[in-house]
Amino acid sequence: MADEPSSGLSVVLAGGGCKTFWGMGVLRALDDLLPPVQDWAGTSAGAVMCLVRVSGRVDECYEYFLDVTANNPRNFYPGRVFGGGPVFPHDSIVRRTLRFIMADGGFAAIRRAEPVHILMSYLTAGRPALRTGLAALRNFERRARAGRLHGPLKPPPGLGAQIVRSTDAMDPDQLLDWVVRSSSTPPVTPLLHRGGRRYLDGALIDNAPIRALPEAARRGRILVLLSSPSKVARRWLRLPEGGRVLYLAPADELPVSTWDYTSPDNIAATYELGQRDGELLRQRVVSLLEG
Repeated sequence: MADEPSSGLSVVLAGGGCKTFWGMGVLRALDDLLPPVQDWAGTSAGAVMCLVRVSGRVDECYEYFLDVTANNPRNFYPGRVFGGGPVFPHDSIVRRTLRFIMADGGFAAIRRAEPVHILMSYLTAGRPALRTGLAALRNFERRARAGRLHGPLKPPPGLGAQIVRSTDAMDPDQLLDWVVRSSSTPPVTPLLHRGGRRYLDGALIDNAPIRALPEAARRGRILVLLSSPSKVARRWLRLPEGGRVLYLAPADELPVSTWDYTSPDNIAATYELGQRDGELLRQRVVSLLEG
């Protein structure tokens, strides 16, 4: 029938730093239920988690990040202000984690796997970086407070959108660079300049970027895993392209915060909560797949 979605499944992981471990826990609980995923999409930490999934190294990467955060005592190092070195450890940890994901055959597996569509945002030419970035951040925060899950179809003034695919990366360095561009959140992580563009976190355009999926995927079934409590429908919704989308969100605030890279226990608690919630939400996913 013309109004029926295609049979493929896509998964979108919202950004949210360490809070994205909730969605990873949900996916772990649903592994025996979900058909093969044809397309993945994310921005910032959501893109990182998509890469973890397609690398086939979920358990190793999870244990690695727990170990890294266990050995990072602070989220801010004031002694480095005058002594040199970054005062925030987050950029270094993200880069090291990405290199771990792609090590030991991880990058080759990512290249062979289904594509991860990564959303980046950039400042358009001639726009003042500080004023434009702050305006985009205020718009993002207003959307979050209002419970809006997506940014406007047209990017906010001064921002452009760029989408890349993991399977198009020539080497690990290029893929790493794409992901850190999509995660650029000054001052915690640096503003990146590439090819005359200044990049910012893709969440400023859309933190749960269904728009990054190809049109064919948006005519299929889409599972969106959010990283913060949100009012979402209990069943799937129809997309303008004809597909069906189901949003899953935590019921309450998560044990870990976005930028807390010092608390492996809270990360583990968030991941385990996601697994428990995934079991509770199975029937909603069944309705997406079978409805």
